[in-house]
Amino acid sequence: MKSFSWTLALRYLNPLRTFVSIITLISLVGVALGVMVLIVVLSVHNGFERNLKDTLLGFSPHISVYANTGDGRIYDWAEMEERLAKEPGVESAYALVEGIVLLDSKSWQKPVYFRAINVDNEEQIEALTELLDPDYPTSKIDFHFEGDKNAIISTTLAVGLGLQPGEEIRVIAASNLDAVMEVYNVPKERAWELYPDVFEAFEGEIKVLFQKIDGAEKASSDGILKIYRSLQELVPVEIETPTGGVMTEGKEMRPVEKRMIFEILDFLDDVDRQEGGFDFFVEGRRDEILEKLREMRELDLEKADNEGFRQIEEFVVPKTLRIQGVYADNPRSQGPGIFIPLSIGMELKDLQGGVESIGLRIEDPYHAGETARALQASLGEEWIVQSWMVTHANQFQLVKTEKLMISFTLSFITILSAFSIMAVMYTVTVQKRQEIGVMKALGARPSQIVRVFLYQGIIVGVGGSLLGLGLGLLAIEYREAIMKVIRSFGVDPFPAEFHGMSELPARVIPDQLVLICLVAMVLCSLAALVPALMAAFRDPAKSLRNL
Repeated sequence: MKSFSWTLALRYLNPLRTFVSIITLISLVGVALGVMVLIVVLSVHNGFERNLKDTLLGFSPHISVYANTGDGRIYDWAEMEERLAKEPGVESAYALVEGIVLLDSKSWQKPVYFRAINVDNEEQIEALTELLDPDYPTSKIDFHFEGDKNAIISTTLAVGLGLQPGEEIRVIAASNLDAVMEVYNVPKERAWELYPDVFEAFEGEIKVLFQKIDGAEKASSDGILKIYRSLQELVPVEIETPTGGVMTEGKEMRPVEKRMIFEILDFLDDVDRQEGGFDFFVEGRRDEILEKLREMRELDLEKADNEGFRQIEEFVVPKTLRIQGVYADNPRSQGPGIFIPLSIGMELKDLQGGVESIGLRIEDPYHAGETARALQASLGEEWIVQSWMVTHANQFQLVKTEKLMISFTLSFITILSAFSIMAVMYTVTVQKRQEIGVMKALGARPSQIVRVFLYQGIIVGVGGSLLGLGLGLLAIEYREAIMKVIRSFGVDPFPAEFHGMSELPARVIPDQLVLICLVAMVLCSLAALVPALMAAFRDPAKSLRNL
């Protein structure tokens, strides 16, 4: 009786004995197919994920360092590059400027994300060179060729606008468009007509407060402070709060009128404040302020608007760039539309010699988190250090969510196979109820009866998992041949235009394979356990009644 549980389990699985055994084998095939599909799909997804990371690490910094003080700009960036390049694990450091520009080419205008880099950094240039798109054989990277007005564009941008190496494009800083809209979206009335109470009260107080005395003019300090604040409320100014400086919004008016108000405020700031509660001004200051108010009251609106647009024309200066090369990206791992020299990026964003961040390339980018934490501790709170896992967290969270949903959906194949096994095992227990009754009458213990049917579930689970593992690895090995057969029917589930690779990627992770097979085995064993328990504790007298 020692091995009869195993022997009976194998007999019941013999497909030549009963129709139910054949159904059991079909369930085994179902488990194998579920395991195979999970392995193939997740391995392909792993390949896409690794390709995404490799592409991203080719054109993005592994670690970014930002200033956490002042206006957030780094003015001593050359010294900072040298300092960071000496940190443990860092291969190179280079200054960065990023933003949006309006690209103008072939009568097409399109907002494009740009990244300006220090073109003297050999490691970054080498990384970009490795990403050059082979579909553009004339591509090269030499930002110093015939001046520094050269650019590298992405495949996505090149295909979208039909651009080729050697062509010229023009870019306009998107930040300048804010200035254009500020001039365009102006009220129809003068500021004096919009806020007459403020200006008339201010003018009246100026006439009363100022008094001539010994070649100068004096006024009450309290009175000057009062009218100063009333006029200051009309324009955006920075005020101090417990949490730091805050910029007020001001009132709606033309830029030229705001400038004139600031000139009046400057007149009032140029003061000699003495004891006794009086402010002393140079002689003629009262008339200067009244003259400026008269100009605001009689402002020529058409002339003011034209002057505003002329100033914008001088400010928004397009940069003409020559396309030197095209680097490979794709809709799934899309990078900056344009790479340009650092000097041009600083001009486009009016950074006045400063940069926005320092990018680092490290020896092992997949351990950038640990290196970033070490750098943060070394640099202190004056700097913000972020690894590429943090700066691209949303993108990779989307990939993880997609992977989780795929696994969850495909797991239903294995779950359905497990339910099928449960139904088959239950049918077997019903068919074999008399045999079970005989075995129990002869002294078989309930645990031995349970093992008979549990072994069947384990055999199906193990066999299906191993068969699915073999089929999955085989499908991954010959995936290109399989894809050719599928494409021959006019169906391409993974178009190269989407993932940007000539071959379908795949990456096998052993731990993932083990987990998939173990889950399939456990599900099949649990599926067989329920009918096994029902059979083991059935009354043998009832089972033998119809014998």
